[in-house]
Amino acid sequence: MRVRKIIGAALGGLLVLTFLAWFYAISQKEPPATSRYLEMNERIEGARLGAVAVAPASEALTFARYRTPQGLRLVRVERYENGQVTGVDISALQKPGSVPDPITLWSQSSYEAIASQAGPAVSLDAAQLVLPFDGTEAQIAMGGTYREHAKETTLEKPFVFPKLRPAQPWNAPVPVAGALLDYEIELGFVALRPVAQGASKESYGLVLASDYTDRAVMLREIDLSDTHSGEGFSRAKSLAPMPVGALFVVPSDLRSFYKKLDMRLYVNGRLRQIALPKDLTWDIDQMVQESFSRRNRLYRYGEGQARLPIGEQGIPARTLVLSGTTDGVAFRPPSGRQLFIGVVEWLASLRWANPRLVVERSLTEARNDKTHLQPGDTVLMRADYLGFLANPIVP
Repeated sequence: MRVRKIIGAALGGLLVLTFLAWFYAISQKEPPATSRYLEMNERIEGARLGAVAVAPASEALTFARYRTPQGLRLVRVERYENGQVTGVDISALQKPGSVPDPITLWSQSSYEAIASQAGPAVSLDAAQLVLPFDGTEAQIAMGGTYREHAKETTLEKPFVFPKLRPAQPWNAPVPVAGALLDYEIELGFVALRPVAQGASKESYGLVLASDYTDRAVMLREIDLSDTHSGEGFSRAKSLAPMPVGALFVVPSDLRSFYKKLDMRLYVNGRLRQIALPKDLTWDIDQMVQESFSRRNRLYRYGEGQARLPIGEQGIPARTLVLSGTTDGVAFRPPSGRQLFIGVVEWLASLRWANPRLVVERSLTEARNDKTHLQPGDTVLMRADYLGFLANPIVP
């Protein structure tokens, strides 16, 4: 009897201490998130808002498309200055009856013929540019491929997952729609023809790409026993639109060209990310190899399942391989304090079959702190040779 009283008193004391610790924890706040990019205090303004360098034709072919009452037209871009894109209309180089498209043209012609093709001079306002290529409905995406981003999100190694979203124009609005919406800048590799398993030194087109993410869905659906499985990422990264840049670039030497790129993301004009593809832990060939090794894997996607878009002929032409993002995102993993509060509230809820309730405290605080994207924000992404994205964030 005495032992029972001692145990009861101990448990009661433990409950009181737990309650006091919980009460103290919820009265505290997380320290403001820091970022090396915010500390740089760089803003984008002036001429940089409407100009990027265009690669000389000896290094890369740069394409853009615009629409006329008669249909789409294809341009070989030569300059991008003061919000104006100038170049040569090369639509006539394609076979009659085919829709102007850089990937179609690539299959019908050669680098040298495209680079030397004459045609009418064209000068366009950048706002006239449309999606630069006809893409696919599903893409292949990487996570954890930049060490600094892996460090800030506590990921230990890269992984692969399907992204079930088609590319959209560079200036598409992105709705919050109740999401805990985060930004990511990425380099997109576009398959110019079907990529077979074991193929080496394939050519790809390049686009500046976004990867807007609902962090609440990601945290609720991630596989806590294996965070590198890609589980939870597919749906979290397939809900919002996926704008890509208006320039489509085919380098003469892909593997040296993409490693000199400097891609920057700004929110409301202030620098948030600098992605340098030379720092990728997987190069494009390893990304493709890792994708094939997972071709038969089933990924949970809401109540259903999804696969990587790899068929009998390999990775279909026009598929985007999204190479992952760098550090500087709004997301921060739940802190020890937030996890403690979450565990206590989960236990007190008596809903023990749903341990994912543990992350709800961190999600609530992230919403209240408004550290993620809000309606009225503008996300701008810029890279010499690749162009711009400018996405208004809407309700």
